[in-house]
Amino acid sequence: MSKKPDQTRARDADRADVCAVIDAAMADGQLTADEHGTRSARAMRAETFAVLDRLIDDLQLTGEFAATPARGVDRTPRRWWIPVLAILTAGVVGAVAGLIGRAAADEALPDLTTADGLAYFLAEYRAEFGATTLDEATVYPGYVSFERLGASGKQDSYVYRGDFDTSGSPAARPSGTPALDLAAIDLARFAPLVAGAPQTTNVPRGRVAYLGIGFAPGAETDAEPLITVYVRNDDDESGRLGLAFDGEPRAIRPLTP
Repeated sequence: MSKKPDQTRARDADRADVCAVIDAAMADGQLTADEHGTRSARAMRAETFAVLDRLIDDLQLTGEFAATPARGVDRTPRRWWIPVLAILTAGVVGAVAGLIGRAAADEALPDLTTADGLAYFLAEYRAEFGATTLDEATVYPGYVSFERLGASGKQDSYVYRGDFDTSGSPAARPSGTPALDLAAIDLARFAPLVAGAPQTTNVPRGRVAYLGIGFAPGAETDAEPLITVYVRNDDDESGRLGLAFDGEPRAIRPLTP
């Protein structure tokens, strides 16, 4: 017997789409910040479409969202593609506002610097390696470059562009190199912070150029890993924002006029 549509298992992509609807609802005043945080966290943990439906069935879908299949039962085999253009606010030494989830040119691969994109990459990484740990990563909108402990005990380098390809030969991995766990990133808190990074760093017409995920050079095994958000514009003006995995700001280097 086939499953009822509401019993169908949700994918990371489906969870991310529902988070986009929740983001838009907060932006136009349907949800408070607390309600937004609670629903977003539940959406990221949802296992079935039934759970996702309950999180948005009382919300009005407006603008581009109204014309998309965010609700309804015919969801197989397609995913819910929702343009993610929600305006959010979040506190980073004051109010941070920005766009979450820039629409990706290739719908099979979202912008990997967004929370949606990181969730997508994390699911792909787990499926490929059976784990969520690596040594360090640099995340660009269209690809990820990273290093991880290889089977030989050396450090293997990879580039992800929808597939995982090795990059160069394995290198010696210094003894005591700490590994970080991507699953520890609080994506619900990360989403508005990275979206608002151009405003936080005071970079006019800025965009997130890339993310650096890792430890400071020479860090001890109990050190705190950081996500550094690098913002840049077409005039090569830049700034950066450092975040702990739980979303707490650790450093802000704004553009100085």
